Amino acid sequence: MKRIGLRTIKTAISIFLCLAVYIVLKAIELLPGVDDNFAFSWYNPFFAGIATAYSVHASKSASLAQAKNRCVASVIGGVVGILLITFYELCGGTWPNLNSVNLETWNFVIPYLLISLFSILVVVIGVATHQSAAVFVAILTFLSVTINPNINVGQWQWQFGLNRILSTIVGVLIALGVNLFRLPHRHYNRDLLFCVGIDGILMKDADNFKGFMQYKLNYLNRIKTNVTLFTTRTPTTFMPLLNNVKISHPVICMSGAALYDTVNFKYLALENIEEKLASNVLKLLKAEKVHPFVNQVVDDVLFTFYNGPLNEAASKYVLDKKNQKFNSLIPGECLKGEILYFLIIDTKENINNLVEVINRSEYASKLAIFIYDDFEYEKEGFQYLKIYSKEIEKLAILHKYCEEVNLKIVGLSSSDLSNHLLKNSDIAITLKSNSLLSQSYCDKVLDSASPDALFREVNRLYYKNLAKYGKK
Repeated sequence: MKRIGLRTIKTAISIFLCLAVYIVLKAIELLPGVDDNFAFSWYNPFFAGIATAYSVHASKSASLAQAKNRCVASVIGGVVGILLITFYELCGGTWPNLNSVNLETWNFVIPYLLISLFSILVVVIGVATHQSAAVFVAILTFLSVTINPNINVGQWQWQFGLNRILSTIVGVLIALGVNLFRLPHRHYNRDLLFCVGIDGILMKDADNFKGFMQYKLNYLNRIKTNVTLFTTRTPTTFMPLLNNVKISHPVICMSGAALYDTVNFKYLALENIEEKLASNVLKLLKAEKVHPFVNQVVDDVLFTFYNGPLNEAASKYVLDKKNQKFNSLIPGECLKGEILYFLIIDTKENINNLVEVINRSEYASKLAIFIYDDFEYEKEGFQYLKIYSKEIEKLAILHKYCEEVNLKIVGLSSSDLSNHLLKNSDIAITLKSNSLLSQSYCDKVLDSASPDALFREVNRLYYKNLAKYGKK
């Protein structure tokens, strides 16, 4: 059975409170001199319940917007309905209710024509007051006031109209109050930095945060959770992800080789391959007739140098990255100095052969190697090989940042590409669908294969008593 969500619970509480208001008003009828029908004359729990169910939302901002729209729309529809009936009866007519419609005398023709015409007025007023989204509610209220079997002559139309408006407002205010009320939490773990590994969640450059993940990341930001992303990507491909998502800390990018400030577009820290080692790696690659993409950061811009013949997948990479933001592709030799990382795009067979050569070299102990499929190229069989400094496996720049801001690291990932994040976290979490190796580094393995579970766990852990958060 699917878990009952908080919005469902809030709806039930709101409806109960709407009914409780009616019970209180009924109790007032016990007082001397109070009319026996006092409660139902001025408050209808049916209308209040409909309004409250319609106004309960998952977020405070949506609830506030809905409350405003619903109240204004109910006032527009109710007031126009009251004025229409009152005007008609002041002119000497008798407003018909549904039970008194007489097909022989046609006593309903003029009132019903007026209802149709005045519905235009309701829509016009709704649009003029910038309540287009609530025009339906305004029409609903207008019709409930003007076409109702309980409408009688005299002052009843005023009473019924006010009943409808007040009931709706009470229902909306109850929903708003329930939505804004937050049970006190004993724990707010604001000393944790949640680092969510997005490799394995978003595969292609065109992939984006959607639906639940986008909502949850923004929600975590609103409740002041310290959250960021961990990725193999460069700013060129992860910055577009943040168009509709807010995060509160620098992104740990390029597998932990850099910390990037997404607000000021600056690299806060780099874990480069030192110059002599980088030069020797270049000589080794050239000896193997491999032409890498060489990545260096200069003045907060990622420069990617390349030369030599390119295979079809590497050529597509150049075409895709050319003229994109946050980096610069330059044909030719790289600059002298440190190098952030090497990228080779080739067939699986050639990649495997190259890895064997590197592992047999004297530089193997100083290099970190990452291999994953080229998901951007339409033909299968090509892979990315990235070569970094071995130091990135310690995530020293992330640890230093967390020491400066006094935060502990919580790593969450569904991919082996983030295993060094899991190994270097104070708390590590993964999914049951991830490899056994990744699971062995973790304090908790979530019984789910859905990446959404990682974001739910961030929310739970933010409020969790860590003394009760045991090892798996």
